Amino acid sequence: MTVVSNLPLSQHEENDRTVILKIFSSIGRCRFLDEKHFDACTALSGSGPAFACIFLEAMADGGVMMGLPRAEALELAAQSEQTCLHDNLRIN
Repeated sequence: MTVVSNLPLSQHEENDRTVILKIFSSIGRCRFLDEKHFDACTALSGSGPAFACIFLEAMADGGVMMGLPRAEALELAAQSEQTCLHDNLRIN
């Protein structure tokens, strides 16, 4: 996910925006936001994967505690998380 600062008003704004979106969308999603949101974007994007991994590990631990082999518990937890994330991105 790439977050780009909103562009200043100009006669080229729409063209610049299109070029920027084309470049960054080739590697993932891209959004324009005011710079006042950049600290929150950095915190969420930077820390989010670590929290997701901790949650995934906790789900797998729960599966192991219920008797599943570790590999299967981790696969089930990862598939559940992937489905949830995929559905959420599709809906929003």
